[in-house]
Amino acid sequence: MSNQLPIRLRAANSEDVSFIFNSWLKSFRNSFFAKSIANEIYFNSHHKVIEKLIKESKITVACSESDPNQLYGYICAGQVDNFFMLHYIYVKHSFRNMGIAKSLLNSFDHDPSVASIFTHNTRVCDKLASRYNFIYNPYMLLNMESDND
Repeated sequence: MSNQLPIRLRAANSEDVSFIFNSWLKSFRNSFFAKSIANEIYFNSHHKVIEKLIKESKITVACSESDPNQLYGYICAGQVDNFFMLHYIYVKHSFRNMGIAKSLLNSFDHDPSVASIFTHNTRVCDKLASRYNFIYNPYMLLNMESDND
């Protein structure tokens, strides 16, 4: 694909956390789920959800090959009860349609012939759902809580 950007994939580190929180909270704010929630409720409550997911999931970031501090996007996902579970995938607007989301998703080596779950319904997840056999199930977040508390 000629529009692919050369990237490096690496595990998220503590320096990436503020970017992850900021971009996740702002981009998910416009989702169907969150748009009618008052700002103070959304930002406080969803910050707690993200905090828990960061602790319990794997986060891979896509960055510049030459500068690992120049972030293009990230994915927050993992395995729960033998299911691949995608919580969030984000790519900065100016770097979209360059193969970054696909690279991030493929870094988890999941099998698209087996149904997988996504917990945050976004336009990107809607696009990926049919291609990668994803099923939207936000209630899996509750299952994670009861299993790990």
